[in-house]
Amino acid sequence: MALKKNNNQSAKIIYCIIIAVIVCMVLNVIYLGATGKHLISGNDIEGYAKDRGESKTEILPAKRGTIYSSDNEVIASDMKTYKLYAILSKTHLTLDKQPDYVVDKEKTAKELSPIIGMDEEDILNRLSKDTYQVEFGSYGNNLSSLVKDQIDALNLPGLEFEEITTRNYRYGDFASYEVGYAQAVTEEIKGKTVQNIVGQMGIEKAFDEELSGEDGERTYLADNNNNVLPNGILSETAPVAGNDVYLTIDSDVQTELDMQMEKMVKELKPEKATCGIMDAKTGKLLAISNYPSFDPNERDIDNYVDLFFNEPVEPGSVFKSFVYGNAINDHKLDVNDTYQSGKYYYKVNGKTVAILKDHNKGEGWGTISYKQGFYYSSNTGICHILSEKTDKESLLQDYEDLGFFKESNIDGLESAAGFAGYKREGERTLEYLTTGYGQGSTFTGLQLIRAYSAFANDGKMVEPYIVEKVVNSDTKEALYQAKTQYSKQIYSTDTVKQVRDLLKGVINIEGSTGYNYRMDDVNLIGKTGTGQVASKSGGYRSGFYTNSFVGMAPYDDPQVIIVMWYQGSSASTVESAKVVQAGIRAALNKLNEQPSQVVETSTFVLDNYTNQSVDYAKDVLSNHQLSSLVVGDGNVIVDQYPKAQTEVSSKSRVFLQTNGTNITMPSMTGWSRKEAEAFGTMANVEIEFKGVGSIYEQSVSKGTKLKANQKITVTAK
Repeated sequence: MALKKNNNQSAKIIYCIIIAVIVCMVLNVIYLGATGKHLISGNDIEGYAKDRGESKTEILPAKRGTIYSSDNEVIASDMKTYKLYAILSKTHLTLDKQPDYVVDKEKTAKELSPIIGMDEEDILNRLSKDTYQVEFGSYGNNLSSLVKDQIDALNLPGLEFEEITTRNYRYGDFASYEVGYAQAVTEEIKGKTVQNIVGQMGIEKAFDEELSGEDGERTYLADNNNNVLPNGILSETAPVAGNDVYLTIDSDVQTELDMQMEKMVKELKPEKATCGIMDAKTGKLLAISNYPSFDPNERDIDNYVDLFFNEPVEPGSVFKSFVYGNAINDHKLDVNDTYQSGKYYYKVNGKTVAILKDHNKGEGWGTISYKQGFYYSSNTGICHILSEKTDKESLLQDYEDLGFFKESNIDGLESAAGFAGYKREGERTLEYLTTGYGQGSTFTGLQLIRAYSAFANDGKMVEPYIVEKVVNSDTKEALYQAKTQYSKQIYSTDTVKQVRDLLKGVINIEGSTGYNYRMDDVNLIGKTGTGQVASKSGGYRSGFYTNSFVGMAPYDDPQVIIVMWYQGSSASTVESAKVVQAGIRAALNKLNEQPSQVVETSTFVLDNYTNQSVDYAKDVLSNHQLSSLVVGDGNVIVDQYPKAQTEVSSKSRVFLQTNGTNITMPSMTGWSRKEAEAFGTMANVEIEFKGVGSIYEQSVSKGTKLKANQKITVTAK
């Protein structure tokens, strides 16, 4: 019994101890909640928790790869800008509990005003608001790193920045439908809302995966004001920059083509126009210009269709070359044979159902040879060839082999198939005939430039491409390198020669349709075309045509092919010839340049040097292997070219306009057209250009003091 009694007493003691412990724990919790301190030890638990900080994770965005031209000019690159805001809440403190908010509002307004260009009183009014933080509108947006550094140097508490990454297109409207654009897109990544630059169109979209890179991640301890605690970085994975993409587009050829297209559009006012230039031997697309177009920085897009790739048209007589080529290749046609021009009567069961006429209202040129018919662009000649000499199956196989009426994919850029009118149900012989002179079926500029390349490569087509290579932006290792690809043999060597002879006659024989395109310095060959434009309501538009041209140069061994068309109620081979001639010269000049030693270059994003001293800007540029050209004898910069936030390659030239009025003529040897134009604008002089390419001669000697509106002639090649 004594043993049982002792056991009961022990159990009661243990029970009381447990109750006492639970009571103490409850009291400690209540006391900790009320005071933040431990009941027994008196330790400041709440303070310790605050000092230890909260674990946070942030995404480290990867730099998007840069898009370059074939001559290493930056076309598209990331641009960092900053948005300024001011913290006003007195709860915002640094790690050592010092104010991290605006303390002296008057001083802050006074010192900030001249840097961001905002009125001091307006700044003070904003800083006097009863709110956590304020922004400064347009004055505080899109600030360069140089302006940010100036503000940071003030050492004023409470001024903070938000870093914003956007995509910058240095040349603006520059092969815009092919380059495309990328923009910031908000995404959810691991529960965090982040903004990434994502390709939306063109190469930016097609090569988005290669350009994007991989985001990094940082996990850290921070206090309530998001200050990173000492030794607070728990883990960090660095971002991996995206790869760089090099296009086949040449900046000089593209710039020249754009300028000439702009002049033609201003003169003829077409609704639509497009032109493409290709290296006939490799398939590299050297330049593509569309109208209307857009500036990818503004994205002022009215039409999302790439006219060169995706606007099939009835181009007219430029298609005749393939009908002649097939008949010659099959030994069915002697171009010296004759036929009666003017009108062709299409009959079904002996009854005339359509009269097909030559373009001179059916008058024709009497009895002429098929060679002359090609020169004069006779539609009836095509009808006679198709109905009397051509093996239809053979010709339709040529159409297939040449890539007509089939969709294409050029480095991720889709290209339309066009439409074969003769393939529709029912009796379509009439459409078969009209297709022979580019009417009743549709073709894209890309299809024409590719098909004509067979006449430049001994009967084989070359496949066009626009991406030259993809390069690791860090190691410079080429991850992808384009290769030239040829089709099977479509035409014999003799056929190619005969067709080229016909194309030569179109340009060089007086009375031929392409006579206005002839060039004194280049042996250009080619074919003109005029096609009716279908109306949305049915039939064809009255007095509204597609005017086209396909050309190659030089005649004996074509290196360059050009295709252009424009649609409107006005037409002029004189005006369109200016586009063709300038484009051909620019392309041949670049292709015939002596290859230079490849020098590895780096890039640098220009700051805004406006209102900075000349010496300061020159030092910054020199440190980044950039040369500077100072315009005027002042000591403060008032303008610059290229503009701020433009990414440029090392060795590039930066123009700095000063507040001085005494301007002397520099040596322009080696300058590009754009550089000369920039100098002309800054110096208020008129630059007249002769030739295309790099400048090698100037009418005003280096060191000459320039006068306002003075005319300077420069010669390039």
